Amino acid sequence: MSSEETAVTRITDHSGIGEQLLRVFEAFADEFREREIPGHFSNVMRDGKFLKGDTVGQAPERFVEEHLIWPSLSVLEYDYRPQPYGFPKWDKTTPDFSILNLDLPFDSVTVGEVKTPNKFEYAEEDIKSYFKRDLGDPTIGFATDGVRWLVLARPEKSTEHEEIARIDLSPCFRKLPSSHEEEESYDLMATREEISDMEVLHREEITERITNWHEET
Repeated sequence: MSSEETAVTRITDHSGIGEQLLRVFEAFADEFREREIPGHFSNVMRDGKFLKGDTVGQAPERFVEEHLIWPSLSVLEYDYRPQPYGFPKWDKTTPDFSILNLDLPFDSVTVGEVKTPNKFEYAEEDIKSYFKRDLGDPTIGFATDGVRWLVLARPEKSTEHEEIARIDLSPCFRKLPSSHEEEESYDLMATREEISDMEVLHREEITERITNWHEET
């Protein structure tokens, strides 16, 4: 293998994580077809429309958590707890999930906020708001709408935070409706390639990045 070929090797070549994530995303798209609303999926992913509960027949955030967020976190090897209890310092606010298995060399709290696609900014705002409410232990925050992901870290007793990783899979999700449309060919290879950016969200990679950040602060 040439040095050039080695340089472009990604998780999709080795671990199978990219392929697993692709199956999660395709299953998410298929859920709309099974509910006989593939057009709604296209409207959300291509036109920036909001997910409607009366259309999917379920609370939108719960639908996204069950069919996209939790499966994605599992593939990325995170142990998570939905609606974790025990954050009284946050004005009785409960995060959407916590991460239990970040193997960090310091005491910390890791929480996450979930919104539906095209509402990512609200998840980011919520995480930053959490950071300001409790300046105790170092806090790691995940914000996502399933399409865009952000990981932030805030030192102990600080109002400042650091961006650890930011991913936007919009190009991938814009391709997924094609799998339901007979008049279009579904570009499987291009869709898989878009997913390779998720490499940085794998638990081991995030753990290493946060550890390096902590050592530098």
